[in-house]
Amino acid sequence: MSKFKWRDLLQLNSKNDAYTSPLSVLCHIDVNSFYAQVEQVRCGYTKDDPVVCVQWQSLIAVSYAAKQYGITRMDTIQNALEKCDKLIPIHTAVFKKGEDFWQYHDGCGSWNSDPSKKLPVEQYKVSLDPYRRESRKIFKIFTEYFDLAEKASVDEVFLDLGRLCLKKLMFDDELQWESIRYLREKFSHGQYDLDDNLPPLPSELQSIEFIGDTFNPNDRPISDWDDVLFALGSQITQHVRDEIASNLGYTTSCGIARTKNVCKLASDFKKPNAQTIIRNQCVEDFLDCGTFEITSFWTLGGNLGHELTSILSLPPKGTIKHIREKWPDLQSLKDFLDSQPLADDIGRKDVLAEKLFGSVRGSYLIPLASQTMVKSMTSNKNMRNNACSNLNDCISWLEVFAGELSGRVSELEQEYNKRVIPKTISVTTRSRHRDTHSKSGPFVSRSSKIISHEIQRHGVKLMTELDSKYSSSKQYYPLQNINMSLSNFEVLANNKTVLDMVGGRTQTSRDPSPKLGLGTHPLECPTCHETFENEKLHQEHLDFEFAQKLSRRLNYEPDFDTRSTGEKRLLEKSDTKPPSKYQKKSKSSGSRNILAYFSK
Repeated sequence: MSKFKWRDLLQLNSKNDAYTSPLSVLCHIDVNSFYAQVEQVRCGYTKDDPVVCVQWQSLIAVSYAAKQYGITRMDTIQNALEKCDKLIPIHTAVFKKGEDFWQYHDGCGSWNSDPSKKLPVEQYKVSLDPYRRESRKIFKIFTEYFDLAEKASVDEVFLDLGRLCLKKLMFDDELQWESIRYLREKFSHGQYDLDDNLPPLPSELQSIEFIGDTFNPNDRPISDWDDVLFALGSQITQHVRDEIASNLGYTTSCGIARTKNVCKLASDFKKPNAQTIIRNQCVEDFLDCGTFEITSFWTLGGNLGHELTSILSLPPKGTIKHIREKWPDLQSLKDFLDSQPLADDIGRKDVLAEKLFGSVRGSYLIPLASQTMVKSMTSNKNMRNNACSNLNDCISWLEVFAGELSGRVSELEQEYNKRVIPKTISVTTRSRHRDTHSKSGPFVSRSSKIISHEIQRHGVKLMTELDSKYSSSKQYYPLQNINMSLSNFEVLANNKTVLDMVGGRTQTSRDPSPKLGLGTHPLECPTCHETFENEKLHQEHLDFEFAQKLSRRLNYEPDFDTRSTGEKRLLEKSDTKPPSKYQKKSKSSGSRNILAYFSK
């Protein structure tokens, strides 16, 4: 019999609990040298062209073709050009001081001898908007296939393959194995108990095909259903990665394993454009292959990793195997950490012990976090020399910030398919003497769409107040840093107007032929009774009335205490997913009740 139970298999159908199943199938996918690939695709270069993405003097991404010349992100652009005379440097897009839009200046950058092509840092601000835009395109493909995707950064994602693997195993007509019919029949007829073991793996499935590199240095045979699910998972991820490559032109690397930690190590194991599968029985072989140490694990690097190395007296190499062998059970590791005075400063030692014990065995479970709305967004500029030496300079930079922030709000609205309205705006400055001053206030928009002009108007008001208060001090200017942020976002459905945010207002009828009371004008303001000749002017006036009302509420004026549940309403993203292109619906009428099981 299999060592796995029916409960383990069916647990894959739960978005919340699938990661805890011993049959869990997760993956980590990242885009190879993402920024460099974006510029390579945009400019029409091939993967064999040595492209680097440049920010001022620094390299922020190096293509694999450029890496062949020994170029790394630690190099300056001047050093990189010395290593490769065929190097293709491409500077990021930039905002120009006093402009609210970004653009590329291809051929320009600090490596040019022509001063007019140098993009001086005092006059420009880097824009990462093109990369966020491409990231959204990639993430959209993931969410079309997978019901649980955790965006780890702009170029990487964790995915739960559980539901897709289970559906493929039970219903995919393309799987023509005779031996799998027995499993499907028992499932479809409910002829099992959750605590029963799964049937033994048929010999026919012991030669199932994996797509990618299966790490198996000791030639361990396929022996149970977890191996089959990993094979199915590798077919799914390859299909999705192929779609990203064909539709967007980007290559990716993928790691498939039971846990997030091992997935991330596996995706980085072979690059570029590779897929590595770590079967459960090969996890310790993988961790002990000589490539990884305890500091390789997610969140165990940096200062914490160095502290643990000292506290545990770890050897220079082989730290993962050393911990596993020295502390064969969890309690012994907990007792050791409790006995170490140096460990008193590293937080909860029982939690750390569990993390260490599970990580070195590849069994530490971390749930995938679904996407959450950002709480704030900031546009920031570190100044050099006299780039910001008076209020006029500040206003010019605020125009840049307003353009960037309005674009990012628009991105959020596209990503969530909702209207996003910030309620607070802040401006912060830091002087050359490192004195920090900040001013915040309510953000009240007069239009239904957040535009850069509105953001700049609010920011200039706050900056003017800071200037009038601190500019008399000779130590205030020139500024070393200035930034502007938006926060406290209100999220509304696309079919709602800003009027829905304020309490005490009757919903406007959408009937094209409303019944009007005696003496009522069809385009009349219910507050001031002013009338309008067209719908556009009428709606703009209503928005303005709302803005005034909302401003009074945000400023806590004593004569304004109207509240409504609509003000507190936060619309969550719908769980409804479009049907996956990768899935084929069963044509068998007898399986309709079984398919309903997956929609619980």
